[in-house]
Amino acid sequence: MDVEKYIQNIKNSKLNQYFQSNLLELNPFRNHKIENYKYAQLNKIDYNIAHKNIHSIDLNIKDNFHDIFKNAKTMEHVTLDHMQWTFNAPDSPIRLSSLIKDPVVHSFDLNNFNEEVCIIDLSNYQELNFIFDYSNNEKMSLIIIDSEINSNKSPRYLKFNIHEKANIEILQMSYNKENSLIFYEFNQNDSSNVNLTALQANNVQLRNEFYFNLASHCSTKISGTNFCNLGVNDNYSFIQHNKPDSSSKEVFKSIVDHGAITNFQGKIYVDKIAQKTDGYQMSRSLLLDDISKSNNKPELEIYADDVKCSHGSTISKIDQDHLYYFNSRGISSDLATKILKKAFIQEVLDSIENVSLKQISDKIVSSFL
Repeated sequence: MDVEKYIQNIKNSKLNQYFQSNLLELNPFRNHKIENYKYAQLNKIDYNIAHKNIHSIDLNIKDNFHDIFKNAKTMEHVTLDHMQWTFNAPDSPIRLSSLIKDPVVHSFDLNNFNEEVCIIDLSNYQELNFIFDYSNNEKMSLIIIDSEINSNKSPRYLKFNIHEKANIEILQMSYNKENSLIFYEFNQNDSSNVNLTALQANNVQLRNEFYFNLASHCSTKISGTNFCNLGVNDNYSFIQHNKPDSSSKEVFKSIVDHGAITNFQGKIYVDKIAQKTDGYQMSRSLLLDDISKSNNKPELEIYADDVKCSHGSTISKIDQDHLYYFNSRGISSDLATKILKKAFIQEVLDSIENVSLKQISDKIVSSFL
């Protein structure tokens, strides 16, 4: 994508100036040393690479959102109001690139969706920029699928406005992708709850970014895992506590082999007025060979003095004593390794609350591990 050319064609001079100063002057597609993209290596993405190891998966679920979205969505051209950036970090080039490539924002009120689980298969959508609003006190369950069927290689931007006391659970699945760049933004109003689980398998080049704005008495839970990947699998999170008495918990686990690289960078940011914040972040990686790499970079940035925040990171290999235990009971090393890998990511799967979402996640794991 010729970013410079797209920016030149933007008639609104203020938008053009914003893109110039926030994307071209600080461009991680050229400079991977920028802190938020330290390990991402976006400048090395090969869009012509062919995926050679496609797994056939039948989840027995179909998109049930497309028709109602087409009939009830609203459309607006990108303006400075859409460009609002409320995080204490540099704007995301993935978000900006998506808005440049498709300078239209497509909005939808999720309260208009009445089925038990909302299923969004991104392969059915040419739109790149989405804004979803949800204000119902009843929990909503949402599945977002990003799979090999989706040939759209452009960055995407998905924004969720979670209103006061609203409750939403999301299962996000990326698998069999040659490349995928998606930016997720969550703006949580007072007493809202978000439970997000991300499953990533058999991808070549992937980067997901998760940004959260938390008001008072909010709860945020992010759980993620990637396994059986072939290239660079990259996740970045920024959880911003803006007001007092909110909690966030993030656990991300990676299983890395066959020379793949997995990156996790996450920051918990606590504003000076966000007293009584409870923040937890943990990243763990399981390396199965000597040629793969795992880069974990957890961060805390705290300006309040009455908080409980912690982070941690571990990288390990399969314990040979565990394999010996299985072998001594007649279980082969291959089967024992499979059992141990599933046990390693079980904490992530247990974070899923909705039964339907849990069953689908089990199918994904069983298909690859």
